Amino acid sequence: MQTLSRRTKFIYSLGDWGTSSATVARNTFWFVFLTNVVGLSAGLAGTVVLVGRIWDSINDPLVGTLTDRVRTRWGRRRPFLLFGAVPFGLSFFLIFYVPPFESDIALAVYYSLAFLLFDTLYTLVNVPYIALTPELTADFDERSNLAGWRISVSILAALVTAGTFTLLAEDLFGAWLGGDTAAIRAGYALTAGLWGLTLTIPLLILFAYLREPEREPDPDPIRPLQTFREVFRNRPFRLGATIYLLSFATTDMILVVFVRFLIDYVRVPPGFDNLLLALVLGLAFISMPLVVKLMRRYGKRNAYMGSMAFMAVVLLIMGLVPPGGQNWMLVAAVFAGMGYGAANAVPWAIVADVVEADELKSGKRREGIYAGYLAFFRKLASAFAIYLVGQLLELSGFVSSTGGRTLVEQPESALLMLRLLVSVVPAFMLVMAVAVAWRYPLSRARYQEIQRQLAEQRSAQRKP
Repeated sequence: MQTLSRRTKFIYSLGDWGTSSATVARNTFWFVFLTNVVGLSAGLAGTVVLVGRIWDSINDPLVGTLTDRVRTRWGRRRPFLLFGAVPFGLSFFLIFYVPPFESDIALAVYYSLAFLLFDTLYTLVNVPYIALTPELTADFDERSNLAGWRISVSILAALVTAGTFTLLAEDLFGAWLGGDTAAIRAGYALTAGLWGLTLTIPLLILFAYLREPEREPDPDPIRPLQTFREVFRNRPFRLGATIYLLSFATTDMILVVFVRFLIDYVRVPPGFDNLLLALVLGLAFISMPLVVKLMRRYGKRNAYMGSMAFMAVVLLIMGLVPPGGQNWMLVAAVFAGMGYGAANAVPWAIVADVVEADELKSGKRREGIYAGYLAFFRKLASAFAIYLVGQLLELSGFVSSTGGRTLVEQPESALLMLRLLVSVVPAFMLVMAVAVAWRYPLSRARYQEIQRQLAEQRSAQRKP
């Protein structure tokens, strides 16, 4: 077994601190920020995100392709972490800053452009980071372990962000500055500036410590259409990417609407939404060693199917909680936390193995391009979730405001939609993900057979 040191695993896992913090802040609070701080309609807020994702159809695979071809004294992936870290942190500040525009259209244009910049810089640091997973180890179970370390730090970052971001923005900075609309907006800007630092520093640590294995850059010219066809002829990747897309679309959809569900429907007291988010993420963090053990004992595919079937049942039960049922939400959060951890960790472990399946057929190591497409699917999932939530809430009569996380009296149609978006809709998506996972072909035995064949190929190539 190719074992990595705990120090290497920990340093590597730090690379997900910034992207995870940014993802949770964007997916959990940005929609609320746009609709209940900036004052945009739900439909317009969802469209803002979708516009930014159009560029994703190009930039994620492009950056992945570039990282496979870069040759520097620092390696192929690490230079992107070094030069992208600071701009990435600054761009995060811009998406939570409210410019002095009166027109909703002007605000929508600003946030579309700011999001476009943020998303591009997110890609520049995240794709090379993802590509390092199959670079660091080729062992089937060690990749599960590495995914567990990585997602543990990711969930810890999410826990800190979910538990403190809006509290700092509204209840500390916003209240200190006066508590009115202008003060709340300034509170978000200050909090986003502070968070920008936390996005930057871990990436610089990762660059300074980690060393990549020496590999020859891909000598072929960039041919996007040909590469696309080659990548999607890889059946394990097609199925793994579908699992990945459905998993993250589900979790993102829940995160986008969860705060408003708690405040407007369950009518939890102030601060309870942060407590509940922290509980879910905290339990996901604590349960991560169990998720890794399940992957080792039963295989990644089986661990995923069992966990997601369990999560679907929990979501359906959560949708039955009545107004005022915050204690029932606490009980549901215990089980949802365990499912959330598996939904994040297992897909990463699954898709890391498709690189070897591709190498067996193509003779190329293309971690970068696969990482690019996975980053694209991750952000496509987020865009789909936010856009769908925005349009459905708009149709249901959802009421926007500028008061932050205060209770808004919503029509019954909007309350019903909130319930559906945290229960029935994501549960159905998870059932589809389980059905796809049933067909996923890379078991431990099949992966080890691919490794054996690759070793024979490499041995034959070295012979004179």
